[in-house]
Amino acid sequence: MNDINPPVQSLKSLIIATASATLLATLILISAVLPAEYGIDPTGLGKMMGLTALSAQTKAASQSLAITCPVLPPQPAEISGQDQNHTVNKSTGSTETAKKEQLPQWQDSVKIMVPAGEGLEYKFHLAKGASLEYSWATDGAKLYFDFHGEPQGDKTGYFKSFKESTDNQANGTLTAPFEGPHGWYWENKTRSPVTIILNTKGSYRILGLL
Repeated sequence: MNDINPPVQSLKSLIIATASATLLATLILISAVLPAEYGIDPTGLGKMMGLTALSAQTKAASQSLAITCPVLPPQPAEISGQDQNHTVNKSTGSTETAKKEQLPQWQDSVKIMVPAGEGLEYKFHLAKGASLEYSWATDGAKLYFDFHGEPQGDKTGYFKSFKESTDNQANGTLTAPFEGPHGWYWENKTRSPVTIILNTKGSYRILGLL
């Protein structure tokens, strides 16, 4: 029985076939793909076959999509529940309360009424070096006042005056030069009672009206 061998293609035939396929693919690209996809029609065949119209429709659809679907800016991540009340300190890695309860500005507040034509004193006991921050104001009228301190245990009547004036308000901070009572003498020289609101904070013991 004789063996039948398949015909062997020559190198020349393979080169011709490859060149033909490449040429055909190039023709398809130029005459069909470019006009239909990109509107490029160097041969004019795309227009004749209506392929350039497909390119115009594709561009219009893309523009419409870009208009109806705008790019949104990045949105912050949602923070829920307890996370709203805390922030992370990046330098230490610790968590700190962001929304702290507001502490009152003043430690103590008192309303003092000075009768018409009279005077009175209101004092605090301070140790040497202790601080007294204060702010007081009347309901309008001006009063004569003397802000002073008296050394603890002194029997001579000595006192040190820090501020003496006539006004309807004053504020500041005192560092006690010695231990003892410190405060104000107010004198009302008008014909009507005057009310004072005195706000204080610091290291002291309230002695009150003297």
